[in-house]
Amino acid sequence: MHESEQARIRLGLVGGFVLLLCVCALVIVAAFSSMGAERQVEHSMLVRQTLAQLLGGLQEAESGQRGYLLTGDSRYLAAVDTTKTQLPVLEGQLRQLTEKSTAHQRQLDAFYPLIAAKMDDLSNTIQQRQAGHADAATWLVEANLGRNRMRRIRDLADDFDRTELDMLRERTTAAAMQRSFLTTAMILVTLLASTLGFIIVMKARRYALDMREKNRSLRAEIEQREAAEQQLRQSQKMEALGQLTGGVAHDFNNMLAVIFGNLEMLVRRLPESEVRWCRLASNALAGAQRAAELTKRLLAFSRQQPLQPKSIDVNQCVQDVPMMLRRSLGENVRIDIVQGDGLWRAYVDGPQLESAILNLAVNARDAMKGVGRLGIETANVILDRSYADAQGELTPGQYVMVAVTDSGCGMSPEVISRAFDPFFTTKDIGHGTGLGLSQVHGFAKQSQGHVKIYSEQGMGTTVKLYLPRDSSKDEEKPARPVVLTTPVSPQRKVLVVEDDADVREFVVSALEDLGYQAIAADDAESARALLMEDEQIDVMLTDVVMPGANGRQLFDDIRGIRPNMTVVFMTGYSRNAIVHNGVLDDGVRLITKPFTVDELSREMLAAIAAESVLR
Repeated sequence: MHESEQARIRLGLVGGFVLLLCVCALVIVAAFSSMGAERQVEHSMLVRQTLAQLLGGLQEAESGQRGYLLTGDSRYLAAVDTTKTQLPVLEGQLRQLTEKSTAHQRQLDAFYPLIAAKMDDLSNTIQQRQAGHADAATWLVEANLGRNRMRRIRDLADDFDRTELDMLRERTTAAAMQRSFLTTAMILVTLLASTLGFIIVMKARRYALDMREKNRSLRAEIEQREAAEQQLRQSQKMEALGQLTGGVAHDFNNMLAVIFGNLEMLVRRLPESEVRWCRLASNALAGAQRAAELTKRLLAFSRQQPLQPKSIDVNQCVQDVPMMLRRSLGENVRIDIVQGDGLWRAYVDGPQLESAILNLAVNARDAMKGVGRLGIETANVILDRSYADAQGELTPGQYVMVAVTDSGCGMSPEVISRAFDPFFTTKDIGHGTGLGLSQVHGFAKQSQGHVKIYSEQGMGTTVKLYLPRDSSKDEEKPARPVVLTTPVSPQRKVLVVEDDADVREFVVSALEDLGYQAIAADDAESARALLMEDEQIDVMLTDVVMPGANGRQLFDDIRGIRPNMTVVFMTGYSRNAIVHNGVLDDGVRLITKPFTVDELSREMLAAIAAESVLR
């Protein structure tokens, strides 16, 4: 028995060893099988990803072509050039990845010529547009040749993808059958094989959980990307509208300067006995004033108004608002103000902030139909990176918030999406220009801030204005008052530099009426010559945008030879040599067109008095 038991023990050890070797072999086979299956899955995913990148590049190139044909903006061509560069690389990768598949190679032989033809179509239409044949380019697009070719490309791509999916399913099915066989064998051989099978099941479960988590992350990323794309489209739309309205406002300001100035001169010179003519001229002047206010709002929306930001106490600004609002809102609107404790100082243009709050309050009054509650609240807020990225054109950090809330009818999501568009209004015809919120939006963006609308129909609206916090330590010190004297010294001789003859004639006449000696030049070169000849000229009033050298270049040229010269700039457009990033350069005095004779008088007296103090 002893020898017999030893034999059985040896037999058991040998059998156990054999079983262990079988289990090890099965484990090794299973491991290599799983690795091969994973490699096949990864290979298929890489093939499909490369195909998706190729199709995505074609789509972006087509979008860039259409954007260029519609707008003529050469920046859209960047997508076309990028696709031309990437296509050969992606085609080579796809060819290499599927070199062992005869079916894939045949599909690529039919696929690649269509892609080349599609890129030729895009290049032809772009060349037609660049050559000035916009109609021909548009005809090529509208002929639907490119669309039909793109549809054929997508059909071939779908066939290619289905072939890859079929191959992947076959490989996956084969791998699954092999794993089942090995698992069954291990369970039948030993308990160790069963344990190993249990481990494999647990690993598969964890893999499934990981896949679900990755799918959730992918869906969240897709939603975030779609939101970012929507924000980008909105930003591009607002930028395009801003450029359009800014250009229109610029041209109108030059024309209004002539109309406005001459009408005012006519009103000032008509005798009081000419009642009828005075009334007609005054009515025309009032209309010109409304037109000038409209152009100012357009410039505010297009972020082209010259700002003079300073460190201000927003609580004090809000506290002063009810005195301005009471007459505009009426007695049936209750105003509630909640001021934040320890409110930071903001770095903005104070008068423009008051104008923005006034616009929001007037909009709120109209939404409440003159009866309701208007709330104005201030608070310190910190906008984090995720919020800033979702909004676009916003830097995360510390802001001073001003929230204006009404109890009115509220806005629908469709109205909110267009609320900042210029000339968009839900009011009746004749009861609004549609520029109030546009002006607020332009002011906020130009001030490096942000504005956001929160509204629900029937529940009211809240508009939150976020203003950049003033990071400086020193509080704004009140400037030393400059005493202006009404009389003008007859020795003051003013050089008017203006390329527009009508504007130049008005400014010279206005200065002469104010008691100055005025001479004129139509460009920078003529102005330099006059300054060299006449040393009695001690004040220069110059336009900024002129052919040749602009007003700032003229000022820089003469500063060395005439350091005591008093210089005042005038312009109808702020995006020029004296305004950068929407902020007026230090030490620059500016009067914007159109302006009245009284405004011209005040600015000239202020400039002369300021120069006298500095000397």
